[in-house]
Order: sequence, then structure tokens, then C-alpha cells
Amino acid sequence: MSRGFPANVATALAQQHVAIVSFAKLEFPSGTVYVHNSLGTYTWDDGSGDKDWLGVGDLGSISQVEEGLDVSPYAITLTLSGLDATISGAALTEDYYLHPVTVYLGVLDADDVLIADPTQIWAGFMDQMNMSVGADGGDAIQLIAESELSRFNKSLNLMYTNVAQQEKSPGDLFFSHMHKIEGAKIDWGARKAGSSGGSSGGGKGKNPDAPSPTDPD
Repeated sequence: MSRGFPANVATALAQQHVAIVSFAKLEFPSGTVYVHNSLGTYTWDDGSGDKDWLGVGDLGSISQVEEGLDVSPYAITLTLSGLDATISGAALTEDYYLHPVTVYLGVLDADDVLIADPTQIWAGFMDQMNMSVGADGGDAIQLIAESELSRFNKSLNLMYTNVAQQEKSPGDLFFSHMHKIEGAKIDWGARKAGSSGGSSGGGKGKNPDAPSPTDPD
């Protein structure tokens, strides 16, 4: 668990009792939302300058972050408050698909102050959102996010046609003759009628390396 954490954070994580806060950065088309699953506001630099991370219950929970020895696309589920106008509006009206999601882990001291800037523990992309209204825990949004590895399993929807190639690389004529060879029958390596298939100096199947027969005495 301490891999990649600062020394003081790793020491705190090794203790029997530790206060942990999860942070999530959700990059919607209309703007980035910074939330955490505790109370109050924490300000720290995620690499792009100091940001205010709001903890008013917007980020309810994060499913277990999995990792393994195999190269597998692990997904996570974030439960968000459906009462926040920014989040609910984005879920209903914006094209959030494949927009980045980053999850961080922070550790608090006895005064609820961050020991160090939180450490990134997961990164991926938004996949889908499910809204529930009137649930036991109140209105909520479940955001399912896929890891970056999941993009290897998604088709790019590219076609081996001249039209598709021109959209990608204008002027590239690599596929310009594809329509001419569609359905063409190519006899690769087949012997044509009338060809002997032998060497130039002998009959069919003659081995050029075989010794020449000697004339009888």
C-alpha cells in the first residue's frame, strides 16, 4: 500500500489507526470538478496549480481500486451526490464519455490536516453514469470509470478505405486502388498452363545437381 507514497505518508499508513481521504478529479467538458469524500475544503497542488477540493458529500464513496500482475482493465465506481447541480447537469446534458478521471489518496494528521499532497492511485476515463432518485441514501449518481488499459479493448472504428485514409492523412494514396482489387482472384505461385516448371536444360523434374550419365565404352 505504501508504494509511491512519501515517507511520512507511508509511515502513517503503517499505523494501526489512520485517517484516509479519497479525492477525485472529474474532467467534464464544461469544466473540472474537484471533490473528496470528507467534509470541508482542502487546497493542494495536483500538478497544475493549487485547487480547492470540495467535500460537502459530493463524493460519497469509491469502490475498491484493484490491481494485478496481469495486464487487465480494472474499473472503479464512484458514487456522487445527485443534489449538486454541476454534477447532475453534467450527467444529464454533457458528452462525458471517455473524459479523464483521476483518483488520489490523502492521509490526515490528528488535526485533520493533510500530511502531504495526496498521491495519485488510479487514472482512467468516464464510461457511464447511472442516476437513482429517492434511494435510501438520497439522490445519487454512480459513475463507472474504466482504466486507461480498457482503451486497448475498444475499436477505433477505422476502415481500410481511401475515404477513411483521406480523413486521417489527406493526400495519402495508400488505399487509392483498393476498389480495383476488391474481389480479385490472385493465383499466387500457381503454375500456368503449358509451363514445364523444369530447368532450362532438361526435362521435367530434372535435378541440376545430379551427375550426368556416362557413355558406355
